Amino acid sequence: CSRDDRVRSTRQERATKRPISGSERPASVSRLALGLLLLTLASCGEPARTIGEAAPAFDLPLLGGGRVTLEALRGKPALLDFWATWCEPCVQEIPELNALQQELSATGVRILAISIDTLPPEELARWVREHGIEYPVALASVDLASAYGADAFPFHVLLGPDGTVLKRLEAGFHDRAELRALVD
Repeated sequence: CSRDDRVRSTRQERATKRPISGSERPASVSRLALGLLLLTLASCGEPARTIGEAAPAFDLPLLGGGRVTLEALRGKPALLDFWATWCEPCVQEIPELNALQQELSATGVRILAISIDTLPPEELARWVREHGIEYPVALASVDLASAYGADAFPFHVLLGPDGTVLKRLEAGFHDRAELRALVD
């Protein structure tokens, strides 16, 4: 069989095959296409998430009054804790963060809880009091958490004195030792 015969045979086979409809495609191809689409969409418009990058700017209201900005945090490291009242691991972490806040008070490292709750501020303030949170709580949306790389909660980011992202922890509960290691 010559090369020309093989080419002609392959062309004839292709011509007689009917196209595969979407419902006849192998499931693996459909899953791969869906995965690539989701990956592409997930990366659209999001900032780079590398260590050393400038942290996304924010200007947020604080529970109890006042505001906090990224600019105001410059000068000393800050641990951002993205959390929500409906997040059980977030609630479990409160005593760990309270203890860490006390340990770090002399070092100048600040802890800022950033709530992504949609509760009215008065209701959230009551919840914070009832659960004994001793560090400042700011109000934000999930969009800010996403800009910092959060895909689940709690999510922790350590900012350097210059406003850059120094470290991130994998989302989920972390005890005091793990949180302390993040700051050291």
